[in-house]
Amino acid sequence: MGDHGLRYGKMRETSIGEAEDNNPALFLSVPKPLRNDQNFMKQLKTNSKKLITHYDIYATLVEITNFFIPKPIIHGSSLFHPLPTPRTCDSLRIPFEYCICRSKKTLVKNDNGIGIKAAKMMVEKMNFELSNSQKVAKICSQLSLIENEEIIVEDYGGEQSERVYKITFSTTPENGKFWGIVTYDPSNQKIQILSQKFARLNKYEFQAKCAKNVKSDLVSYCYCNTWF
Repeated sequence: MGDHGLRYGKMRETSIGEAEDNNPALFLSVPKPLRNDQNFMKQLKTNSKKLITHYDIYATLVEITNFFIPKPIIHGSSLFHPLPTPRTCDSLRIPFEYCICRSKKTLVKNDNGIGIKAAKMMVEKMNFELSNSQKVAKICSQLSLIENEEIIVEDYGGEQSERVYKITFSTTPENGKFWGIVTYDPSNQKIQILSQKFARLNKYEFQAKCAKNVKSDLVSYCYCNTWF
């Protein structure tokens, strides 16, 4: 298995960079004794063109080891057999922000305040997590939205009345750049956050060293109050 693509920097902000980040490479080398099994090889080649997840890789490894695990615990399906359908992000438990089957996003030039409202909600959620973490509450600064810097709003499209947007925004101190997914209901102007965590688009290793030292899962949010 390959790692994901670049997680931050200018390359990550491109459409190709986003696809690579969400779609790690997977290569499978078939043992020689099995390569002459035409049905087996045909099934593998068919499945190589399907949407799969780590759950499916896990189920495949379970079959290889012949280790019994009750089916309800295994959410995936072995790659050695026909894969159940539909193969959608929803049916395969892939979070929306990591789905590679989404339609092309459209930049919203006049967002009617959606961007800044959504970004403020996301920063508020980030600060809540920081302040309620036993590991980093006292060592990481609270964040503020940089309102005069560009807030990018992208529409995922579709015919549904409730819109799904990707919001890209920046925070201070030290100009952290993040993105997250929200829904917006025009009928009541309600915004709801879909993302469990907001991915960071620029480098943060040095400024978050204190959080890294305590092995916090909020490293990407952290700007250390004191340097270690």
